[in-house]
Amino acid sequence: MATQKGLLVEEAAGPFKVVDDLPRSTPGPKQALVKPIFVSMNPVDVFMQQTGILTMGMPAVLGSDFSGVVVGTGSQCTRLSKGDVVYASCNLGQNLCSPIQETFLVDEALVFKKSDNISAEQGAATGVGVLTAAFGVLVGANVTLPEAGTRVPKRDEWLVVLGGSGTVGHFGIQAYCTGMRIQSGSLVFKGEFFRRSDPALQKAAGLTLQQKVLASGADATLNNRASPADQAAEVKSITGGMFAVVFDASALAHEAAFKILEQSSAGTKHFTTTDVAGQYTVPDGVKEYHVRFGELGRDGDIGKHVTQETAKWTPVLAGHIAQGTITPVELEVYDGNGWQALIEAFKCYAHGKAKKKVVVRVQNF
Repeated sequence: MATQKGLLVEEAAGPFKVVDDLPRSTPGPKQALVKPIFVSMNPVDVFMQQTGILTMGMPAVLGSDFSGVVVGTGSQCTRLSKGDVVYASCNLGQNLCSPIQETFLVDEALVFKKSDNISAEQGAATGVGVLTAAFGVLVGANVTLPEAGTRVPKRDEWLVVLGGSGTVGHFGIQAYCTGMRIQSGSLVFKGEFFRRSDPALQKAAGLTLQQKVLASGADATLNNRASPADQAAEVKSITGGMFAVVFDASALAHEAAFKILEQSSAGTKHFTTTDVAGQYTVPDGVKEYHVRFGELGRDGDIGKHVTQETAKWTPVLAGHIAQGTITPVELEVYDGNGWQALIEAFKCYAHGKAKKKVVVRVQNF
């Protein structure tokens, strides 16, 4: 059996180790074999490494966002060809499909082909964010996305995005291409495995959060540090109650979301969230949707739903990215290449030291 180099975590909370005996896979009929060039990190990477949850068991090859080049295709793979540059999020926690190794498997229907207007680095910072936002807005709240290239006039309907300064929030705000107006608040949330970082760092970051949200395309901002009642009043004063959807991209703001939805004049109200635990009571008259993107590629009803919707929306979103109506998130490329550099970058990210989305070059084209 052919083997290859990559990173392995032997047990939950264990360190990443460089190994050279990982199995090298052969693509199935509708799969492609991809050589990752860039990878980036998300909170889910820290979560999997620390807990082992979402993995198929330990030892585990992890990872999420990537961009890379197709080096092989299956017998029925018609959408991808050898040499194509692709990007996406992998099937989380599935060793053969994880991008922190020399090659890995992708399902051809679940990846984006890179367009000329974005770089491979930007592609590597896009998959998890844009697809999670798509589930929160398009799937969970049934918001209509026009075809790429279609100009839609602004209408008097708002979408409220909580956690707009993060990667998922950035892409959620870009639902403005649906014609909706966007109001967004920003949650400062950094730290090692859900631990709050130093208050001084939060304060420094908070100085630019409003500008960051507006730069992503929001029409108005929201003071997330205010009480839920005050946030609701602020939303009402700006939107006049003309909204039906609150998307919590932070997984932390259900209290504020429910107060805000009390101000909605819509007949049907939607609360969509990246919080998969949902340890709260949803108010009467509010439809709830949990984004469970971590189930991509898995068996079971939720996994099938996530996989089918991802296959449906990937080409649509790719069209908007190519047209520039959906734009990449701000990022920084880590100063160092290769697998050991990825380990060091992950440590910095897990300790809350990254100010932007971190992308690491692990191999060359």
